[in-house]
Amino acid sequence: MARFLLLVTALGLVGVLGFVIDVHSRTEVTYPEYPTTPQAVYALGRVEGLTPEIDLRAQVIGRVDQLLVEEGQRVETGTVLLRFDDEQLRCEVARAEAELDLAQAQLENLLAGARPQQRSEAAAKHRAKLAELEQAELTWKRFSGLLDASAVSRQEADKHRTAVAALTAEAEAAKAQWELIQAPPREDEVHMQKARIQAAKAHLGLARAQLDRTSLRAPVGGQVLKINVHLGELTGPNSSEPAVVLADTKSFRVRAFVEELDAPRIQVGMTATVTADGLPGREFTGRVVRLSPYMSRKVLWSDHPAERYDTKTREVWIDLAEGQGMIVGLRVDVMIDAAERSR
Repeated sequence: MARFLLLVTALGLVGVLGFVIDVHSRTEVTYPEYPTTPQAVYALGRVEGLTPEIDLRAQVIGRVDQLLVEEGQRVETGTVLLRFDDEQLRCEVARAEAELDLAQAQLENLLAGARPQQRSEAAAKHRAKLAELEQAELTWKRFSGLLDASAVSRQEADKHRTAVAALTAEAEAAKAQWELIQAPPREDEVHMQKARIQAAKAHLGLARAQLDRTSLRAPVGGQVLKINVHLGELTGPNSSEPAVVLADTKSFRVRAFVEELDAPRIQVGMTATVTADGLPGREFTGRVVRLSPYMSRKVLWSDHPAERYDTKTREVWIDLAEGQGMIVGLRVDVMIDAAERSR
């Protein structure tokens, strides 16, 4: 009987404890520094610039030859942050430029045709062969008459006859060479040479692109937050840490992480108050400018005993009216005035 009573008592205690836990989990989060009101939503957040931190990595593997910026320095869009050793790629560009110049010169030479001196030489050779052919024909005519009179041997006559045939062929070849020099270039030859020029341009463009990748440039204007490389260090696109971390800090915004139960209450345009443990006595005002369309895994915890342990939060971006003293990455407390929903 005693055992039965003990069992019933234990089950009753378990039920009461479960009820207390359920009631506690439904209770609004209470922070000592904030009063509990249904019009306010409290959340943790962190400070960002106009852009989140941008991790910059080089597109190619290389050894750092120049570091052109320092941490904390402000840069403009396109500013070169660092350069790799690029001697080999500069040689590749020079070779590609020479190949392009050569291809263009060959096309110009093809379109210009032969030089005047070459044309004159070809014409002179043609005239010389015609003169030799005329002399050979006269000789053959005399020898053919003597052959009919049996005054010369057939062997001697054949020698002069074949000389006429050979000179006739040589004269025709000289004429063809002269006409070839006089003729304009063929369309297929011009097309082939233009194709070689296009290939040389593509090679040059590729070489210049590879050379340009040895310089790491700022994609936006902002502030250099962190440099993770040193002179002489080998780095590339697969390095464990980005070479440079950059963010636009002309103004600041807060990325707040609102708990699941409060997420549907937030709307764009609501006002917010931001405080930070590192800046005691100061309050920053802002306005909700963007809401995440989905719930993401919770990443910030206050470790307060009354904190809800929801696994999902909604990201909310708040533009600050003034952010002097703020630091990118600083953790802050956020209070959003949810009463504005009904206005």
